[in-house]
Amino acid sequence: MKKLILSLFVALGAFFTSCSDDIDLVIPYPTNITFDELEIPTRFSHVIPDNGFSVQGLNFHTVKASDGQLNGGFCYSNRSNRSFVWQNTPEALDSIRYSVWSTRPNNTGTYLVCHVNNEDAYFTLDKAQVIDYMLVANTSWTYLAVTYGDTYGTVEEPKANPNIPSKPMGIWHTYVPGGVKKFADNDYLTLIVKGYKGTNATGTVTFDLVCKKGHNPDYPTWDYTVIDWRKMELSALGEVDKVVFSLESSDKNAQGEMRTPAWFCLDGIQLKQ
Repeated sequence: MKKLILSLFVALGAFFTSCSDDIDLVIPYPTNITFDELEIPTRFSHVIPDNGFSVQGLNFHTVKASDGQLNGGFCYSNRSNRSFVWQNTPEALDSIRYSVWSTRPNNTGTYLVCHVNNEDAYFTLDKAQVIDYMLVANTSWTYLAVTYGDTYGTVEEPKANPNIPSKPMGIWHTYVPGGVKKFADNDYLTLIVKGYKGTNATGTVTFDLVCKKGHNPDYPTWDYTVIDWRKMELSALGEVDKVVFSLESSDKNAQGEMRTPAWFCLDGIQLKQ
């Protein structure tokens, strides 16, 4: 059985510069749809299926690139890496783009990783239902990119690699194509979820995976980056048979394209009982 609820008080202290009781740290509940039934041959690995996959009446779309990488949609993983990588190789980057960032080694078993690319990030339901909530988190790649920018530290002030403080200090790269910026005031990374029933849109719900000071007009002092599994309420979408995901970031290139890695993690889907 998956995981117990972690200590809220310790985690919230680390999670927020200005904390809020409206966002709860959660680990999948016994009635959640989790993904432990999806087999991953080895620890600290992931699987990108050729034609999507289904779990308990939910059907997840997958677009697999010719090089074997996730080009869009969903795959499943049990990776838990909090370290920068030493090389710009697919094998090295796999350890952070298919990894959830959490305050301690991930104990949620198998979870999903989503790469948002055009309209490829979606799942369908065999039967239209109300989804109460799901659990979401940042990938390690996204967390490192928004927290440290294109390098970790500078030549003048080298820093330790996260989670490996005993290693020599140095300059660390996230290897995001085109580079990324370290988030500052007013920056954000927002997950957008749209519901559909048949061809009709049922609604839209948003959740800030990163919310820097000044971004949220209702809570202008909020200053946080999600560093654990968080509950995203979805009941406002009503009955749905399709759910589509997108991401919006304040970090864009000259063409208006998002530079922040368009990845996030998903687990613990709760259907209305």
